[in-house]
Order: sequence, then C-alpha cells, then structure tokens
Amino acid sequence: MSDVALVSHALNGFQDRIASRGNEAVFEVTREALDKVGLERDDIDAVIGCDQDAFNGVTVSFGMKACAVGGYNKPSTRIQNGGVYAIAQARAKILAGKADCVVIASEDNVRFDEKTISNISQDPVYTRPIGQNYVQSHALIANHHLDTRDVTEEDYARATAKNYEAGAENPYAHRTKTPRIDDILDSDIVSWPIRESEICPISAGAGALVLTSAELANEVTDSPVWIEGAGLGSSRYEIRDMDSLLEMQSLRAARRKAYDQAGITDARTDIDLAQIFNPISSLELLGYEALDLCENGDGAQLLRDGVTEPDGDLPVNPFGGAVVTNPLNTGGLYRTAMAMEGLREDDEVLAMSDAQRAVVTGSDQMLGCRGQTDGVLVLGTEAS
Repeated sequence: MSDVALVSHALNGFQDRIASRGNEAVFEVTREALDKVGLERDDIDAVIGCDQDAFNGVTVSFGMKACAVGGYNKPSTRIQNGGVYAIAQARAKILAGKADCVVIASEDNVRFDEKTISNISQDPVYTRPIGQNYVQSHALIANHHLDTRDVTEEDYARATAKNYEAGAENPYAHRTKTPRIDDILDSDIVSWPIRESEICPISAGAGALVLTSAELANEVTDSPVWIEGAGLGSSRYEIRDMDSLLEMQSLRAARRKAYDQAGITDARTDIDLAQIFNPISSLELLGYEALDLCENGDGAQLLRDGVTEPDGDLPVNPFGGAVVTNPLNTGGLYRTAMAMEGLREDDEVLAMSDAQRAVVTGSDQMLGCRGQTDGVLVLGTEAS
C-alpha cells in the first residue's frame, strides 16, 4: 500500500545550539519544505508536532508552535516519540480521506540534563531511587548481550567507527570527527561496557516533512518517496527479564506490521538501506536482528562482513546514525529525511546508488529500555 508520499523535507542544524527560538525554527523549516514543492499554507489540511514534553521543559509544548507550522484554524496534533509515530499518524489521516496534505515539524533547542530526565521513566521503587538513567539501563542489556551472543566490545567500537566515518560525509551531521576503533576502545567507560564515544550527542536543530496523497504528490514533485508500510509496537515494562529486553519485542512487533504492509518477505534482499535508531552503539547490532536483517545472534557477524558499511550490500546508518546526530524530538523526522535523500537520485551529495527501498526506525529509548514503544517505516521509490 503506497498511496501516501513524502514529497518534501527541510532540516536546520544540527549542532550544540541553534540561534532560532522554537517557534521560529519550526516556521523556517516548514516554509522551506513547502517552498521546495510550491505549496502554501492554504494547501495544508492538518499539522502534527512530535515534540516531547520531557525534553521541552513545558507541558503541551507544541501549543506554542502549531501556528508557526501553518496550523492556524486547522487541525493540529502532538504525537511523541521523535517523529516516526507522527508520520504514521499523518499517513493514517491521508489514507482515511481526512487530508491531502499534512505537515509534520519539530525542533530541539532546550537545554536539559537527559540523564536526569530519563531517570523518571525508571521503576519508582527499585531503580529510580538509585538514579538509574538511560545509559545505565542500556548498559545492563549490553552486558547481557556480550554474555549470551557472539559479540565483543570491539564489535561495538567497530559499529561506532563505521557511523562516525559515515557522518563525516553528511553535511547535516552533528559530530564530524572520525575516531578509529582503538580510539573508541580507549575512550572513558561511562557504564560498563558502554564507552563515552559510543553514546549519542544531544543535537539542537529542527525538521519538517510534507506528506500528501498520491494525486497531489504527482502534481508537485517528480521524485516522491512512498510510504509502503508503517508499523507501531510497544512492550510491557520489564525490569529483570534481560532475555526479553535483548529481543527488542516492540521493535519486532512494529517491523512485522510494516513489512507485512510493504510485502517484504526477505528483508536482507528486499531492503537497500536502513536507518536504525542507535543512541547507544550496541542497539544497532540488536536492531539488525530485530529488523530481520539477519538471524538472532548474527548481528555482529553481519557488521564484521562489511554488509552494513555505507558501500556494503545493505548499508545501515550510512549518514552516521543517532550516535553522530541525535535531535531527541526531531530524530524520526531527521532519519526519514536522510532516507529520502538516500533514495532520491537527484540528490548529488547523499543519494545511495540504486537504492529503491529503505527502512526507518524510531523509539523512546532515550528514556530507557524497561518498557518502550517503537515505530518502523518502509519507504520506496515506486508507487503501487
């Protein structure tokens, strides 16, 4: 099913800080995205924000920005989880005949302590009182990963080095350094086995996407990117079952739904590039398995064989991934925009040769991993 298209995007940033205020930032990227395809505010039927109150320091955080996205006197909604859930909601509006054009926008420019914020998602009796945060909760899973599967600390460093090198070629990337595997292994351990170089930055910036019906897409652009499938999943709150956490059940549930809609039967051959949310490097290897790019336990070997390199048979995070660029509110929009550029042959900088189908993931893993929600998109260049 590909009756909904991504026709345009715009990005601003990403770096430690941006000069624009929140409403100014979303206005700027929305205006740019609309201008690229000759659309005006009157063409917008609905707007969606994907700001998360926890990262914006205020409740109803999109309320101050909806009009700047073109939402005056139009339906507006705020969907959390960094963008992929918002894209799924926009797609549903269009498929239901409630809209022909939906704009999604978000920004990240509030300073906060992400470790303190993530602590609020921890269990209130056992782990929150000791100050556990997202890094420590992911480190527990990485520890179990090392103990139970064919993976080493060097594999984590290898995935990190791959992403840093890819980010150096991306004009939107926050981090542009290119450490070697040995440099990463020599960096400070934050929570064993997770090292400082293997943890994402907090990136300031803004992004906007324009989604339309098939009819409008064919009027405004020669290079639409079609949403072939969208899946959402959630997992129950786990505190001790490391085997279950290692399986990333919510990501697997979302993947099954998205692949079923897109008609994907063999992800290893049907997908040309993947944008996996990897705020901690170990999560990329687990993502290979959860997205059915390889068998359980074979994620590290897929990496060692060079399959997921930018020039490999199935590039994963060929623009750097979240370990290089990580806007918390805008991350799903950013990864989707990067996938669009990878699929579009007219992009001279980021186009991936012969890529026709991409998978994009989004999650609330920055709050921790005890119970989480995940979204998966399958994007393609061909309409059904």
